[in-house]
Amino acid sequence: MILPVSLEEAKAQLQLGDDYTRDFEVAGFIEDAAAWVEKFTGLMLGAQDVTEQLSGFGRMELRAWPIASTAVPAVAYADATGTPIGVAGVRLDLTRRPARVVPAIGGRWPMVPTGTITTVTVRAGYESPDDVPRDLRRAMLVLIGAYDADREGGDILAKAEASARRLCDRHRLRRL
Repeated sequence: MILPVSLEEAKAQLQLGDDYTRDFEVAGFIEDAAAWVEKFTGLMLGAQDVTEQLSGFGRMELRAWPIASTAVPAVAYADATGTPIGVAGVRLDLTRRPARVVPAIGGRWPMVPTGTITTVTVRAGYESPDDVPRDLRRAMLVLIGAYDADREGGDILAKAEASARRLCDRHRLRRL
């Protein structure tokens, strides 16, 4: 996965210049900051194929986000013998988050026994680091700076996380 903050950007944030001796450590800071942003927002910063398991064909909401409007979901379930069966005529409703998997217009879901596990595979996440919103990238840089300055997780890190929360807040999935 390509992360939205490059090693060069992180080193610039830390004012390391041409010091290559800490590249491995800084790369770890980038991964940790990306994980923090993903956990806080529920967004996937790098594009990847995601498979989610759902129960039956009721309200099929996906946790993965963002999903491109061109994404094509693959939906399947197993019959009573355990044989996987693909479901044709599937589309995504991306008008709100979470995305919903729905049958094609005029189509219906198959009748399956209660408790049947349905799998949905779809490509989700930002395809390019340039597609990631700037405030999420900035939150990562704030966290990277704090990881370097406050290795024990004290006051500097707490303040950085508060700043990162403010930067990321509008991207969080809200549930009532």
